[in-house]
Amino acid sequence: MSRKESREHALKVLFQMETKEPIEAAEAKRFVLEVNEQDVFMDELVSGVKNNQDAIDEQIRPHLKQWTLERLSKIDRILLRIAVYELIYTDIPEKVAVNEAVNLSKEYGDDNSYKFINGVLSEVIKQKEQ
Repeated sequence: MSRKESREHALKVLFQMETKEPIEAAEAKRFVLEVNEQDVFMDELVSGVKNNQDAIDEQIRPHLKQWTLERLSKIDRILLRIAVYELIYTDIPEKVAVNEAVNLSKEYGDDNSYKFINGVLSEVIKQKEQ
């Protein structure tokens, strides 16, 4: 399974976990993966985002410009969290993390999502380099 597919799976699992009646990751995975299918990178992304969500959100908030995290679409919020997790907690190249988030936002977000996500992630990277 490619990392691109794993990111897409992580997006779907985290989306399920943020429904009106929150569910646990194991239950959310049942909506995404086939029975007995494993996705180790997806598991890392999901647990990494959930375990570090407060710190990740603090990296995102200053760059939202007149928006709050809660007002963002669920897709945009989750994609930002996945990408910021990758930027801060993994050795995945920055370009790859940003590019993957932008590509997923083109597929799942609205017409302006990818520009917004690219802009916020660029600011997170600038702050990280200071």
